[in-house]
Amino acid sequence: MPTASPPAPPPPPPAPPAWRPPPPLPRVNWLEPAVRPGPMALVAVVAGGVTADLAVRSGWAGAGGALLVFALAAGLIAFGLGPYRDGTRVSWQALALAGCAPLFGVWLALRTSPWLLPLDTLAAFGLLGLAAMLARSGSLADLGVSRLTVKAAQAVAATVTAPALVVTALGGGRQESPGRQARRKVTLAVLSGLLLSVPVIVVFGALLASADPVFASFFDPATMLGHATLLAIGAWIAGGLLRTATVKPAPVGPPSFHWLGPAEVLVVLAAIDLLFGAFAAAQLVALGDGGRRVLETAGLTWAEYARSGFFQLLAVASMTVVVLFCLRGWTRPGGPGGRWVSILGIITLALTMVMVVVAFRRLGLYIDEFGLTMLRLFSLLFTVWIGVVLVLFALVLIPRAGRGRAWFGSAALGTGLVLLLAINVADPETLVVEHNRDAAVRIERYDDGYTYQLSDDAVPTVLGTLDKLTPAERAEALESVAWCEGAVSTHQPSHRGWAAWNWSRARAQTARDEACRRWAGQG
Repeated sequence: MPTASPPAPPPPPPAPPAWRPPPPLPRVNWLEPAVRPGPMALVAVVAGGVTADLAVRSGWAGAGGALLVFALAAGLIAFGLGPYRDGTRVSWQALALAGCAPLFGVWLALRTSPWLLPLDTLAAFGLLGLAAMLARSGSLADLGVSRLTVKAAQAVAATVTAPALVVTALGGGRQESPGRQARRKVTLAVLSGLLLSVPVIVVFGALLASADPVFASFFDPATMLGHATLLAIGAWIAGGLLRTATVKPAPVGPPSFHWLGPAEVLVVLAAIDLLFGAFAAAQLVALGDGGRRVLETAGLTWAEYARSGFFQLLAVASMTVVVLFCLRGWTRPGGPGGRWVSILGIITLALTMVMVVVAFRRLGLYIDEFGLTMLRLFSLLFTVWIGVVLVLFALVLIPRAGRGRAWFGSAALGTGLVLLLAINVADPETLVVEHNRDAAVRIERYDDGYTYQLSDDAVPTVLGTLDKLTPAERAEALESVAWCEGAVSTHQPSHRGWAAWNWSRARAQTARDEACRRWAGQG
């Protein structure tokens, strides 16, 4: 009889699908308009050019600079984010971002501190650019690295080709209703009339300039070239914002740079945790007698010890956030090690927070010893912000806390903007003066010379305490800050007119005049 064949072995279980990068996105036209603003959008472009010329000519830190931000925000909201008949939806977040830009631009007319004005300018223009990028799609809660990169690249392309907005606004290449065609013809007729008037104005202007030297001074070639350059730059910026807000959003695919496995990331995080744990132990030793003996051997005081490590600690904390962010973006999702990656990441953040606390304490010791400066104040604020960023990133690492959305970058920048707005309201230079005046009794190394070098923001506070100074100190303050006895004329602002008006500058001049009337000649 034939023998029975052995049973066939069971089939092996199916292997899990290997991770594959997403397919490439289809090629699209990044500059295809989603909506076509009408000819009135050119008003926003002209307003941007005029206010830019006014802002730079009036010294930027004045009403002209604030007016430029207001003009750009108003033009973007009215013609880039406004309602359209084709039913295109505009993100409410974009409207909110554009509306918040003047909250920082207004400080250009209220403050004069060189520590604040660059940050306020960067915040205002950054909010306008972000509003334009989010006009047609996207959310702050999903603004990851890949999406932000694509939108930024599209914004750059739209800004470079901003002059094409003129053709779009005049209705080139589209079917129009009879009413819209009539309005376009009127606009073209006005532009043609302006072009025809140029040679006539040039001839008449040349004759009048030769007849009157005062009138001729209005048309100095160098001045006219400067005005033309500033007008072009401002109009280009306004056109770039409008064109960015009105193009179709480019598609964004999922990131394709997950090249690290959980095992490699766990090794990196474990090594960092061991190093940071040793540093935390060293801080405990530094609080005891052993730490004091080490400092005495090195010849360092507590204040010198604090100063020697503050910026290094902040650098390590900042780089730790960058490293964790990169590791999270480069690690392949899923797998059994994902949970341990999150746990070790949270431990790393906790140990990094120890460094932030130590840095904050060290800077506090240094300020108690040597007084407060603008650099030390902003270093304290940056330390606080880094601590907030660490807490936000810890929430990102908690499973299901962020629901898979890329909100970390927006939240971190948002907290930074809130902190910047708060310090604008608080007037940091006044805080520095008041702190140092209160601590002058116990700070032997305090020097009034630094206070006298601050901007007009601090002048009313400095001159308001003259009655508490000795005659010699009062005389130095009057000479260095109030500029009495005829020295005022050499320190007048170089820009005049309503566009150069600044609230802090006006308050400072009033305080100087009052101090000179009260104290001049008394020593």
